[in-house]
Amino acid sequence: MNWKTMPVAHKIATVIAAIAALFWVIAHVKPDFLPFDPTYPAISVVTLCEAIIYWNQKRKWAYLLIAAAVICLGSFILGQFLLAA
Repeated sequence: MNWKTMPVAHKIATVIAAIAALFWVIAHVKPDFLPFDPTYPAISVVTLCEAIIYWNQKRKWAYLLIAAAVICLGSFILGQFLLAA
């Protein structure tokens, strides 16, 4: 599948995942770029983008990926609150 024949949901998910990966790389090259470690949010966003692709293909893996992304992002948010306290 190339870019021209790719469904719109796949294109959106690919662009969002690329932006999340770019923020992750920038934050690791320049640590003061973000006030937090972007590893868990980047993993969550990329996982959600994969879930969008699988959801569009009507595959059952989408539910598992959505659950994994929610757990990953939830643990990040909970960790931020615990660190702030």
